Amino acid sequence: MSRRVWCKGAGPGIVLALGLALVAGCSHPASVGDYFKHRGNDLGQVVDIGATWTAKPYWSVYACLLGLSSVGAGHVDGQFFGIGGGHAGQMRHYHKVCGLLAWTYEELGWKDFDVAKPETLHRWHNGPVGYICYPERRPAYGFS
Repeated sequence: MSRRVWCKGAGPGIVLALGLALVAGCSHPASVGDYFKHRGNDLGQVVDIGATWTAKPYWSVYACLLGLSSVGAGHVDGQFFGIGGGHAGQMRHYHKVCGLLAWTYEELGWKDFDVAKPETLHRWHNGPVGYICYPERRPAYGFS
């Protein structure tokens, strides 16, 4: 009876250990922690979720369509708390967007940037017209 109880209690643990071992694939077993660290970094670059507040009123109503295009418009220059731009916590945030489905222009700033220096912002054109008329893809943020 004690053997049966041990097997029932150890079963989920064995499955979990086996699953963690398979995550490493052909890598060294000590690199499993690196795998999860990199997946956490990936999540931070994929998700932008949090709350924004500003000292003066701004507006923004738009939907990003998987980074391929956008619909709507907005302009916000304020503070952000959450996960965004590959960072987590409270940080300065800026965005200016005009999305018309066929053509979209977006500017984004996370944490350290200067609105007066466009090279410090993430800027790109999306949508079919944006891809044809503006083939340069700067930076590697969003769909590029």
